[in-house]
Amino acid sequence: MGLLIIRLLTLINNEKIDSTFFHIASTLIENYAVIAHKSISEMAAICNVSKSTMSKFARKIGFDDYYDLKDHAPFIEDRYQNKLNYLTNIISTIETEGIDTYFEAVEKDIQAIKKALDMDIINEIALDLIKYRKVASFGLLFSESAALDLQYKLAYNGKFIYTFQDDKKQEEFIRNAKDDTLIIIFSNSGNFLRQQQLEQGNPQKNLFRHTKAKLIAITSDKAINQLDYVDQALIFPHSTSIQTHAFLYQVIMDIIVSRYRYYLQQGSI
Repeated sequence: MGLLIIRLLTLINNEKIDSTFFHIASTLIENYAVIAHKSISEMAAICNVSKSTMSKFARKIGFDDYYDLKDHAPFIEDRYQNKLNYLTNIISTIETEGIDTYFEAVEKDIQAIKKALDMDIINEIALDLIKYRKVASFGLLFSESAALDLQYKLAYNGKFIYTFQDDKKQEEFIRNAKDDTLIIIFSNSGNFLRQQQLEQGNPQKNLFRHTKAKLIAITSDKAINQLDYVDQALIFPHSTSIQTHAFLYQVIMDIIVSRYRYYLQQGSI
């Protein structure tokens, strides 16, 4: 999925329904197939706004200008050459091998983390959630969905944390975080901590080198501890080639929250 689609959906999910920017975003989504072929004048006419408003919108959602936005419009299934992308890895497997293979993969991976999950690290994360008053959790796409789930699951227990769908807000928070902040990153591949995953060529991401926050990674990447800016990592296994991490995140989160609740009740500091 491309950066433009993600940013349009994020704005629609968060902007007021009666705002001009919501109207532009929803119109672009409804006419997505033509964006790559339309000039700013033509697209502004479709949205019934001025060229200057269209330019402001492009900058609002993080592009340099309309032409930068337009360059991100062509829909390419595997735009960033990620062999683990949703359509290639999961949907194609279901289509070619059937749902039994999919169910079996989920079951195998859940059994694998049951055996391999490091409870000492789980307990350390739970204690950090008590220690740090300011906590945030981030990821990309399905990993950001996990961060959002963690936000709600902790809120059930009186712990309120930050997360943002907007990649620009994520970067601003991470860059400005102080040493009184804990940031939990969900990234199955670990690449969220290394690369600009939604930019052509996946350029190196240096953002995390500049934050003062404590960084915890929840990932299947065994090499993540080699990153000197990652303070702690909870590494879970994949016993299959199917990317089941959306399910594994839920199991891991529930265990973390249960340990957080336990230590909270014990009065741990």
